[in-house]
Amino acid sequence: MFMEHLALTYKCHSSIGNSLDLNHMLKEVLVTFVEDTNATNGFFYLLDDLNISYLYLSYLAESTFDKKLLETNIINLSFTKLIDFDDKKILLIPLDKGAFAIIYENADENFDFLLSMFQDLIVKLNISIDACLNVQRMKNKNAMLNILTNELKEQKRQLIESDKYKNDFLANMSHELKTPLNSIIVISSIMGKNKNKKLDDEQVKNMKIINTCGNDLLLLINDILDISKIEAGEISLNLSKINIHHIIEELVNEMTPLANEKKLYLGFNCLLTELTLLSDSHRIKQILKNLLSNAIKFTSKGSVNLFLEENANDITIKVIDEGIGIARDKLNHIFERFKQADGSTTRKYGGTGLGLAISKELAILLGGDIKAFSTLEKGSSFELILPKKTNIQNISDDKVTISSREDMTVIEDIVFFDMDEVNMEEPIIINKDKELLIINSDPAFFFPLAVSLKKDNLKLDYSKSIEDSYEKLDKSYDLVLLDDKDLSNEVEDFISYCLDKNINVLILSFRLMEDNDKYINKSLTKQDLLNHILNNLDK
Repeated sequence: MFMEHLALTYKCHSSIGNSLDLNHMLKEVLVTFVEDTNATNGFFYLLDDLNISYLYLSYLAESTFDKKLLETNIINLSFTKLIDFDDKKILLIPLDKGAFAIIYENADENFDFLLSMFQDLIVKLNISIDACLNVQRMKNKNAMLNILTNELKEQKRQLIESDKYKNDFLANMSHELKTPLNSIIVISSIMGKNKNKKLDDEQVKNMKIINTCGNDLLLLINDILDISKIEAGEISLNLSKINIHHIIEELVNEMTPLANEKKLYLGFNCLLTELTLLSDSHRIKQILKNLLSNAIKFTSKGSVNLFLEENANDITIKVIDEGIGIARDKLNHIFERFKQADGSTTRKYGGTGLGLAISKELAILLGGDIKAFSTLEKGSSFELILPKKTNIQNISDDKVTISSREDMTVIEDIVFFDMDEVNMEEPIIINKDKELLIINSDPAFFFPLAVSLKKDNLKLDYSKSIEDSYEKLDKSYDLVLLDDKDLSNEVEDFISYCLDKNINVLILSFRLMEDNDKYINKSLTKQDLLNHILNNLDK
């Protein structure tokens, strides 16, 4: 008898945990429990997230026994239990996520042994069922993630298509407008000269106004066309060997009359007369003309000067004015499309705010960059940096055309400085041994931050809730980072607890807490949040 009991116990144990599919695993267990213990049939009732039981699986049974009987007997049940039901006996095996009910018609079975054996199986059953449920949850999440991913891909496709339609519309509209506009400009120019003396002074004045407005409108249309081409990757570069000094001289001669109208001095200072580059002369002139036009436009008295400097790998062309300048907080926006320093600038000086955006894009396309320096009411300096060499191999003296669709070296960021503030902040040096505890109540928000922190070789530990974090705080952390989402009632107590243990805490929140440097605005950019975190690690 002992050997039979030992063999039965081994077989029942072995039936548990052979699969991570809940249905497959429970079926194997239920069949073993029923057949090898001489039972008539069996059931498994699963508890859902609301702790409501429902029949999940049955074996050798056409119908269930009274569900209320099961629910009555399983409440607060911690151990296996044997109950009478008509002429049958029901052996109940309570679990964390449900219960087995094994039905016996033979009253002569060794129920004391069965009760003891099934009791010993409860821990293993709980672990196995929990593992299966976790796998199922992950599958459901992955399925949902795949659905969301496909939706995002479709939205991206629609946005790209919509953007293409927009660019096509702008290009077509601009081309359609240029034809009649050119006629207006030509006719108004001819009539404004009044060679036949058929127009009076007022009419001549009006013709000149029409001509000026027409030219302004033409510039706007050309800017829109350039923006559309840049977005569509259709801007082409015509590379050739050029003398940069000659190009700047020609441009200065062209812009001098405009400066003279405002009684401004336009100067060019450079001793490098034979400096040769492989670049696009047309695009360089376009950039510099825009920078010079802006410098003259925003300078009422004084001078505008150009400087040409040669460095090891590049050249720098500086356009420096003595104009109105740009406030430090406005510098970040001047290279954005349709943006100027403020609304009053547009009203007073005109312009669309496209010129600098186009210049930046063209500079990047040429493999260079633009930097801006400015002091309010003192003037501005714009620097065009161009490489001496391109990434094009085997260039001859002939012209070469390349498209913006090709891979180019792109400088993503424009660098901004204030002339009066030359002292740069010291770089943040992070001790690689420092460790953070992230209380991850908002996974979607924390994931990109965690990736950035890992790139800094910081050690990261995770916790799902404040409650689970208290035990972890026995370990020494350099910083605890959490989101106060759905944790408002616990956060303050947790902060006090951490401070008592001399552990620094940062809370990301949309709630602005005055005079509390522990709270960081969650709406900040990822880089700003990252800087706050890194700075607090040094405290």
